[in-house]
Amino acid sequence: MPAGPEHDATALTTPPVVLLMNHNRDPLADTAEALVRAGYEVHIGDSLAQSHRLAAQLRTDLVLLNPLVLCAGGVEIELLESLQRGAANDEDPVPVILLVDDLQALAEARHLRLPFRDFVLKPCTPAEVVHRSELALANRSRIRTLQVRARQLESQVSIDFKTGLTSELYMKRILGLEWKRAQRHQNPLSLLLIDVDNFKSVNDSTEYAFGDEVLRRVADALKATVRETDFAARFGGDEFCVLLPQTSPAEAVQTALRIRQRISGTMVQKGSYQRQVTVSIGVDSYDGRAASSIDHLRRNANRALQEAKRRGKNQVWLSGSEQDSAGS
Repeated sequence: MPAGPEHDATALTTPPVVLLMNHNRDPLADTAEALVRAGYEVHIGDSLAQSHRLAAQLRTDLVLLNPLVLCAGGVEIELLESLQRGAANDEDPVPVILLVDDLQALAEARHLRLPFRDFVLKPCTPAEVVHRSELALANRSRIRTLQVRARQLESQVSIDFKTGLTSELYMKRILGLEWKRAQRHQNPLSLLLIDVDNFKSVNDSTEYAFGDEVLRRVADALKATVRETDFAARFGGDEFCVLLPQTSPAEAVQTALRIRQRISGTMVQKGSYQRQVTVSIGVDSYDGRAASSIDHLRRNANRALQEAKRRGKNQVWLSGSEQDSAGS
């Protein structure tokens, strides 16, 4: 294989795909040929319509954009944004190299916050474009390697050792990612905050090992109730949370009711100790459109949790409700 960028392992058999968006229709045939000789699979979009089709069809590794007009809210920016949304994941954006006429054009591109990694001043030589492409893909490969290593390290602290649920630290990261995804796609996102009723008296009147068994049984009930697409975590002490992507308030309340019912039927017995377990649950939802924040979601869910406990515990309360959501 010709000398080129530091590709991923899959690139040993699959050449990197370059989408050359030549909307300004400059003579770039020599550049395209040089990229092919360097081992790239090159697709050329000579118009916005053609680039749209290619972006939808290809798994693009690199974009070379020779823009026609760059402006806020313009179709070329929208095209780049849609291509980024279609990438393998949110943390692996497609590198973009911008071909610009002068530094003023580059400054304007930066002002527009385009997702490009590099630029080349025109007129540019094929060798320079190939070199910039190699650097862009080499950087992407290094970033991917670092991300893999980071995920490996995170996995060591992503699980709560007592319950086997997601840890509080890792759940906070998931909350951030799912919040951004809900905003981007305008999907609902619901949060359940769960507190084991009278857990302090459990620890005060039994051994700590029994308290740990109570936590494990609650965790098992959460695992058995939530969907594969949901996230359940222990938030320290006797507090748990469940994050429900693409879930409306009514659906979240139904999930919370199932959790409450399943746990309320749990009798924990270990050694000489025995305990009927119940939980209180606070629910809040984000509709994916209104101005809000993760902190606001958590605060509302916590207020709902406190209201559930105030009303006698073993309850489910939806933030903003005027009447009890659970029943006994």
